[in-house]
Amino acid sequence: MIKRKSAMLFMLVALLSSLFTLTAYGQEQTDAQTMTDTGQGGSVEWTVKRTEELIWKQTEEITYKASVVGGTGSGGDKPGVARQANNTAYLNSYWFSGVEPLTDAQMKQRVLELQKYKIKYQLADIGILANSNDAYNGTLPEEGYAQLGRWMKLSRETDPGQKIIATVNYGQRYFWQNGQRVSNPNFGNAVFNDNLRAFADKIVNQGVLYEGKWYKADGIQLDIEGFLPNDPVLMATAQHVRGALNETAIYSIASPADPAVWSDAYVTEMAGIFNMLNPMMYDQMGWGSPVVSAETYQQLWKSTIIRYAHAIANSSRPTTMLNPTMPAYEKKVAEDGTVYHDPAVENIVNAAKGLKMAREQLAIDRGSDPRIVKNGVNGAGIFWWSKFILVGPDPNDPYGHDYAPDREWWMKEWVGQK
Repeated sequence: MIKRKSAMLFMLVALLSSLFTLTAYGQEQTDAQTMTDTGQGGSVEWTVKRTEELIWKQTEEITYKASVVGGTGSGGDKPGVARQANNTAYLNSYWFSGVEPLTDAQMKQRVLELQKYKIKYQLADIGILANSNDAYNGTLPEEGYAQLGRWMKLSRETDPGQKIIATVNYGQRYFWQNGQRVSNPNFGNAVFNDNLRAFADKIVNQGVLYEGKWYKADGIQLDIEGFLPNDPVLMATAQHVRGALNETAIYSIASPADPAVWSDAYVTEMAGIFNMLNPMMYDQMGWGSPVVSAETYQQLWKSTIIRYAHAIANSSRPTTMLNPTMPAYEKKVAEDGTVYHDPAVENIVNAAKGLKMAREQLAIDRGSDPRIVKNGVNGAGIFWWSKFILVGPDPNDPYGHDYAPDREWWMKEWVGQK
């Protein structure tokens, strides 16, 4: 049990751990590890979701390595026609905080590698929003984006076509109390919303200073987890932040696949606020999930993308970009032994097959609803980029997953998909 001494201490611990909470099918197990928070005028227990993720991120980001050999990279990738090039990638938070020191040449190399795999939108993880009952609530420690200005300068010098979307995280939307989900009162209150809006204005409209010049992000992404069904507080926060952004800014959110969490009507409303939706199409196994095979995972992709595309078409902003995210990381097992991500099932090739089926159906549906975008989706995404580009067997994975097939699948099955 960990007692929170202060909001700032909690944020520093959170920043150093760079914990990126992943969404599973349905709801989390209720016997997860907890920690006590006495800052709410009483004692409540926060769910620490899948604590092995903390160890994963701490170890793999420090030992990350990438290689571009002779400009062709690794993994047996074959050149081909890039038909799908409006893609996203979740990037390593350590690149922007400076925890992993990078030279200018190394930063440029990473941008070129993104270019090679047809990534247009960089989802730059710059930290975790403060969760506190004081004036810091909803703020973001500057340590998380200490190198962001330099990255933006070098990225745009290397490939000005890539867009940089500052991604902010928040993993405590609710807590468990007496076996029930309880909305976190810190989230979405006036202090939180004003601080988050002010940060969006800073990072997109004002910029961060590097070597005497101001560099602005092309947009901001919210990754607010865990999800509550058709969450009105989340929608109100999103709308409040939207007021700081003009129509040219990319305003994105990581969203759930489950229609019991975000209904079609709720997706339609959120598509009217955001101009990019990134459904997280991973961690969909276990705890009664119907995803048990390659075929069922493909069907999940097909049905989810079709419903999202129709919901966006019915919104006040039918041009909102749809970029569902494909998984590229090792097998994940919960403390109770449940496998909630198996790369033999949840992988890029199965995701691409399901997406192709969805796009084929949407091409038919477009005949009766021309608001559906011609391509079906804007693009697709990769989570987790540091794993995707890892050369050789993953040293932090007991199963020794090798990502060479993932890279080949990405280029052949998705980037080259007609």
